Amino acid sequence: MFASQAKCRGFEPHRPLFVIIMKYYFCDELNNVLSCFHDRIMSCCSGQIGPVYYEGYRGEKINWDKFRQIKYKAFELLNERDIDKSPCKNCFFLRERKESDIISPKFKLINVSHWTQCNCGCIYCARMLDSKGEISHKLEKSQYYDFLPLLKELYKEDLLDKENLTAFIQGGDISVLKEFEPMVKEFLKQGVKEFYILSNNIKYQPIIKKLLDKDIVHYVTALDCANRELYKKLKRVDKFNQSVDNLKKYAKSKNGGKVHVKYILIENLNDNKDEITNFINLMKRIGISAVEFMIDNKYLLFTNLDETPLPKHYKDLYLHFEQLCKENNINMIFWERTKFVVDKYLLEKI
Repeated sequence: MFASQAKCRGFEPHRPLFVIIMKYYFCDELNNVLSCFHDRIMSCCSGQIGPVYYEGYRGEKINWDKFRQIKYKAFELLNERDIDKSPCKNCFFLRERKESDIISPKFKLINVSHWTQCNCGCIYCARMLDSKGEISHKLEKSQYYDFLPLLKELYKEDLLDKENLTAFIQGGDISVLKEFEPMVKEFLKQGVKEFYILSNNIKYQPIIKKLLDKDIVHYVTALDCANRELYKKLKRVDKFNQSVDNLKKYAKSKNGGKVHVKYILIENLNDNKDEITNFINLMKRIGISAVEFMIDNKYLLFTNLDETPLPKHYKDLYLHFEQLCKENNINMIFWERTKFVVDKYLLEKI
């Protein structure tokens, strides 16, 4: 503040005046994402523990006024004075706030992940404890709560941005969830703009083919290997051939380029160049044009990599994967957390 301005406002111009400029932070995930897990409704799915809207939700009536206030109170802590009180502290999504950043009362992405039932038992699954490692092959309700009534309430309360909403459906495999098709139909009825659907791809889903043909979905599955025996070790079911056949069907849809196949790097199983080469070759034969490189969640989410480094050979494997994708004209994509870990812990010294 200049002396002339200070005098006009009743300050003594000869006295030094110090103006403290506070730094404020912003998070697009906190602003835009609502995640409905089996054990809580919270702000994001980043591996961080952001603000929780409802702990242990089981279908109860929600106080929507309190629900709304949680987001605003979380943003109040995003400044350099109060950041230590925030559950978002040190999250890789945080950035400095801009004048154009506006806190929205509506969410643009809803993450549906409220069940744990599955028809395989991936050894790297983050939900193995919640599902008790059980494998189900029949249609079931969620063991926790029905999502469809909650979805209708969220629309009724005008908490979802109808003009821009993306529905992200993941968790236990969708082919054993009774609510899956009714959920999709409700989203479509409300005018959803885009789906991201994650599935283990064991059972063919005609509705996913329809969504691909309409160019309204990104379909994501983790195959992780290129042979039946390794698949059985990773997934604990003998369904490799079915999964590959289903990929072929989806790849032939009108928008097969939106079928994304993950390769999750698992130590001592598929963490070698031969397996990666075989996987990329298989993707090329099937006609898959987008693959996702990922590292086991034990490193992405549950390990302090500053104290316990990634295996040294992961850097070479990443570069090998990247090179093969370039040579075969396959698009290589990342989950945000994987990209953060790759950039900081694998590539920083290149």
